Amino acid sequence: MRKSKAELNFSAVVDDVKASPFMDLQSRLDELQDNGMTALTIRTVLFNKMLDMHSVPADHFLRKESAPSRLDDPKIIETLNDLGFYKQSKVVH
Repeated sequence: MRKSKAELNFSAVVDDVKASPFMDLQSRLDELQDNGMTALTIRTVLFNKMLDMHSVPADHFLRKESAPSRLDDPKIIETLNDLGFYKQSKVVH
């Protein structure tokens, strides 16, 4: 007898009153993955966005390296700061 594996979809569970933006973000990430983008590709995009936020030039060696496995590692920011790159502050007009 064959057992078929049921595909389960879990929606993000957030009990915060301000959860709407996170649920929207989760929905968009799910859509990207459903359209074929892998988690590794998403991590690479997020790493490059982090480099953008720290004004790292497009031709810098950091952009040629593979994305770290943990984007929340504080050593990434320390390395950026040691190299003279700091997060841009938001300008309010």
